[in-house]
Amino acid sequence: MASIADKVFMGSLILMMVAVVVSGIGFQFVNWKSQVTNELEGETQTSSNRKKSVMDRQDKSLKRIGRSYLFWIALAGMLISIGLSYLSK
Repeated sequence: MASIADKVFMGSLILMMVAVVVSGIGFQFVNWKSQVTNELEGETQTSSNRKKSVMDRQDKSLKRIGRSYLFWIALAGMLISIGLSYLSK
C-alpha cells in the first residue's frame, strides 16, 4: 500500500509540474527579459512600470494555473496518496 501511495504521489507531482509549465508560466523563462523590454517600449522605462508589468504577468499566470484541470487533478492525487500512506501505517 505504501509503494502505491509513493507512486501516486510521484505521478501527481510530475503532473503538477507539467500543469504549471503548460498552463501557467509556459516557456516565458527562456526569453523573459526581452519580453518585459518589448512590452515597455511604448512606456517610460521606469522601475515602477517594469515591476508592475512583471507583477501583472505573474498574476495572469497564477489565474491560469488555478483554472487548470491538470493542476486540480494533480492536487487531488497528492491528497489521495497522503491518505493512502496514513492508512498503510
